[in-house]
Amino acid sequence: MGSVGKQYMRAIYERYLYLAAWLPNANLRIGDVGIQQGEEFKQMTTLKDLGIPFRVRKGKDPLEFTYTSGSGVKIQTKLAGELAVGTTLPLGEAGISLRFSEEAGFVFKAVGCLIDEIDNKAALGQAVVTLAKAGMWEPGWAVIDTLVHAESATIVVSNSGSASLDLTAKVPVTLANLANLDTGLSANSQTGEMIQFIAAKGLTPMFGLSRVKQSLLSKFLGDSSGITFGGASTDEPAEASTDETVLEPVAPE
Repeated sequence: MGSVGKQYMRAIYERYLYLAAWLPNANLRIGDVGIQQGEEFKQMTTLKDLGIPFRVRKGKDPLEFTYTSGSGVKIQTKLAGELAVGTTLPLGEAGISLRFSEEAGFVFKAVGCLIDEIDNKAALGQAVVTLAKAGMWEPGWAVIDTLVHAESATIVVSNSGSASLDLTAKVPVTLANLANLDTGLSANSQTGEMIQFIAAKGLTPMFGLSRVKQSLLSKFLGDSSGITFGGASTDEPAEASTDETVLEPVAPE
């Protein structure tokens, strides 16, 4: 399971430069502070509880995200009355069949997405540095500063090297409308192990996570070897502690 989650997260990050929530229905909130351990974000506290005020810039223009894991996924669609050889889809119903030939193969479709982010991240970085100087910020902590809210999303991730999912629908369905609520998608059959969210409402499938640069925490906390604040270390001097240079994004391990 861990390997699957890490591969999925890496693929999403390389495509969108956002971390993928794992599991996709994880309860994430902007301003959450915690530790990224492998594929899982573990919330420890919040900026509010730490006394750090912040403003949120709300997204206004909805976006769609569509991504499949390439050759490891085969998608077959059918109209009502058509025969779909190799699937279990009933002749009289429209539907879509997803076939996975690799572990961690996935289909990711999210619609009506709004992106919220913390405004003035330079001020946020300075506030965190102040807490670090006062011994009130743990070296392993990072903060969710960006969050993608999806009106609805279909996310299917294979946990095995061979898996399939056949979905019936009330209307003709393709990858383009696979996450739409009005398609009436329903699982007809499944083989193999997989994680699936079908036209699920209210997911936050991706997020941005930032940490104070390791060199700065080393300076304030006096530990240059034990800081594992997600992502790679930096060779920049500790004096570079102003404005946007304080924070850096956390990438998948």
